[in-house]
Amino acid sequence: MRLPSGTRIEETERVVARVESEIERELGHPDPDYPQIERHPQSDLRMLISNIGVLMDWPAAYTPNTGPMDAFVLVQLKEARRDVFELVQKLRAGLREKFPGVEFAFDTGGLLTAALNFGEPAPLHFQVLGSNLAILEELGRRVARRIGEVPGIEDVRLLERHDYPALEVRIDRTKAALLGLGVDEILRNLVTATNSSINFEPAFWIDERNGNHYFLGAQYPERDHVSVDTLFDIPLARREGGKPVPLRSVATITRGVGPALVSHRDITRAVNIYAGLAPGANLGRVLEQAETQLLSDPELGLEQIEDRRGRRLFQIGGNYAGRGYTLAATGEIQTMRSSFSEFVRGLFLAVVLVYLIMAAQLRSFLDPLVILLTVPLSLVGVAFTWAATGTTWNVQSLMGLILTVGTVVEYGILLLHFAREELARGVAIEEAAARAAEVRLRPILMTSLTTVLALLPMALGIGGGQASIPLARTMVGGVLAAAGLTLLVLPAVYVLLKSGAQSSAPEGTA
Repeated sequence: MRLPSGTRIEETERVVARVESEIERELGHPDPDYPQIERHPQSDLRMLISNIGVLMDWPAAYTPNTGPMDAFVLVQLKEARRDVFELVQKLRAGLREKFPGVEFAFDTGGLLTAALNFGEPAPLHFQVLGSNLAILEELGRRVARRIGEVPGIEDVRLLERHDYPALEVRIDRTKAALLGLGVDEILRNLVTATNSSINFEPAFWIDERNGNHYFLGAQYPERDHVSVDTLFDIPLARREGGKPVPLRSVATITRGVGPALVSHRDITRAVNIYAGLAPGANLGRVLEQAETQLLSDPELGLEQIEDRRGRRLFQIGGNYAGRGYTLAATGEIQTMRSSFSEFVRGLFLAVVLVYLIMAAQLRSFLDPLVILLTVPLSLVGVAFTWAATGTTWNVQSLMGLILTVGTVVEYGILLLHFAREELARGVAIEEAAARAAEVRLRPILMTSLTTVLALLPMALGIGGGQASIPLARTMVGGVLAAAGLTLLVLPAVYVLLKSGAQSSAPEGTA
């Protein structure tokens, strides 16, 4: 959640407390199941943690907050109590109505999603890259408006703000030089007054009792920062035999606005546009629609290019042609695209390796091809399952597809191994294939049923995370289809191929 730029952290804390009250009114009091805390078994809420503002130190690198006007609230629900997406829709409408001056964005991802999108706070992430901050903000707002028109996209926002209240200090270098003061010396005194001297003169003291180190530096009491006059009265330096020179003697201070945060990608300035997905929306499909929407904007004049690493970018043209501004889709989108290409290559490699292993074991190039026919047969069930359950083409479903290949190949091996033994005893091809299907019916059904029953709870979303559902559904559909179609199709194909191979063989050869 984000309040107007420049909101003091005390005010942000008060608003966050009211937001927490609204969440508790909807879900109940937190019930973390600690013995020392009062229990609320009827509550749907397990834990509620809010993080407000940003500490101007190393922790600033690990928070999505950009200033005292920002906060993020972590809401942990009890398992299997309420649908997360329905709850988000309800909270989104209610909070925006009760807090009209506050921006809200929701992220329903878990640990797996955080790993896939590098910890970013939204699945859709666009970056506008360039040099001029004003132009970057203009382009960023235009991109945000355009992708906000795409159905299935929610919570579009810019990370960077350029309207943060600021005080601009202008130093009269001539006066400073006449007084024997350098600009760096003036700035050091100003930083010491508003923050601390440890930024430019770090010093440490190590406690011998526990080995902890502590910063040592000059710092003004926070209670003394009451007005601009406080800054004007900062003493700069004491000359030999003279008095300290106040800042007002060599500088003027004016009010203005400036960037609360300046982001970079490599060494190039960037503006980040984040967006979430509506319940049921498909990331790949929504991304295609968003890129189509952006490509149709004549003022952006996008032209697709690739960077040195082979990543897809869009060169911004129109009024900004030739000025080096580009648009890139990154985060989970980038992971998705690279993962799809890697998984497709992995699936192809898995099929090739399985074929080579079986060719060496069976000493035949034809029989492994018949066994591998179980793979396309399983795809029939996978496609039907995806269509029936609304499962999308994603990383988890592709993982399930690769696991399905390793599982269903066993059915073909069981069938053809028995048929080859029958042929070795002199049984006719048709009879050998029919007996193989009859004898191997029970082992194949037992193997497929145990696999399906083991995966069924996960496929229904019981006892597992939602991210594992596509994987389980893919395997269930593939295994069921392969078990049935293998017994029907594989014997017939085997008879056709073997009969053709024997009839085309020269007389006197085996």
